[in-house]
Amino acid sequence: METSCSHLLLEERYFYFLANISRSSLFYIYAGNRFMTKQAQRSLGYALIFTLVVVLIQVMIGGTTRLTGSGLSITKWDIVTGSLPPMSADSWNIEFDKYKETPQFIKLNHLMTLSEFKYIYFWEWFHRFWGRWGFVLLFGIFLYYLFRHKMDRKNVMRFITLLVLYALQGLLGWFMVKSGLIDNPYVSHYRLTAHLLLAIFLFAYILWFAVQMLVPEESKLQQTGLKKTAWWITALIIFQIMLGGFMSGLRAAVHYPSWPDMNGQMIPENLFSRSPLFMNFLENITMIQFMHRGTAYLLFAILMWYFWKARKFSGDSLFAKTLPSLPALLVIQVVLGILVLLNSTNGIPVFFGVAHQAVGLLLLSSMLFLNFQLKD
Repeated sequence: METSCSHLLLEERYFYFLANISRSSLFYIYAGNRFMTKQAQRSLGYALIFTLVVVLIQVMIGGTTRLTGSGLSITKWDIVTGSLPPMSADSWNIEFDKYKETPQFIKLNHLMTLSEFKYIYFWEWFHRFWGRWGFVLLFGIFLYYLFRHKMDRKNVMRFITLLVLYALQGLLGWFMVKSGLIDNPYVSHYRLTAHLLLAIFLFAYILWFAVQMLVPEESKLQQTGLKKTAWWITALIIFQIMLGGFMSGLRAAVHYPSWPDMNGQMIPENLFSRSPLFMNFLENITMIQFMHRGTAYLLFAILMWYFWKARKFSGDSLFAKTLPSLPALLVIQVVLGILVLLNSTNGIPVFFGVAHQAVGLLLLSSMLFLNFQLKD
């Protein structure tokens, strides 16, 4: 009986000890502090800006992977072992044999040599490699601020959301790749666009998070009208990026490599060649490129008008200092779009295509950064 009582007493003390640890230590670590110092906010903000650069590079690598036709060269998703490329001649032959079973090789690349395969394999491997280590970087930043007690509870939850979004982006990327490994030699343009839009959302979320850390609330402008207009413009830019994803997935640029006309016509004849009618807006290459061009013209006019209007109200604020980036990036983006079209006679040019995608993301970022500096 005494032994039993002593065991119960030890168990009670043990659980009491665990409870104290949970309250004083584990909960503190995982839930964060109540407040963040200004110094911690600024350092976290700069760390997030660095991760924005990492994500931007990832988007550019992804664009290169897409335009070089490399995305289907790796037929499995191995998070750990897939971090290293083949290290021997036998390993390369095994990977090449796997690729030979894909629809892309059978229907498009049946004359490809091993050296040519190594080239496309590199870009897909590099895309996955950069994405994995980008997640490790984010997770490392999270752990550093968490265990050094530099993050408050609100920002702990924000960072967890960021990590979940980043992980989902990897899963969606593999879901996209799988669509090109069954019957179709190309990935689904719907999944490609979803992968792109999630990357855009991830980038926007990191940017918003960084602004919360770096831009004091008192320095923001109280311009409700400008803010509402800015969000409508942002929605239109995202719609344009979605059309760009459709353009890329359907390789639409090579069908109309001319400007300002579309193969000699300002309004092409086969805009509504598909049935039912709504499918023209989803899968008709002519309609999608026509909409992409038309939206670009509309955005150019609206953004220039917004710039002219906003500069009258911004004064000497941070908003005013960053506002000129909007028309500058807009002009560069339009020029790059035209260069992509004019040079797509024999395929989409990789350099101009990747630059067009990257500047589009920077243009959206500029618009979002301005939005985040406006109060409701």
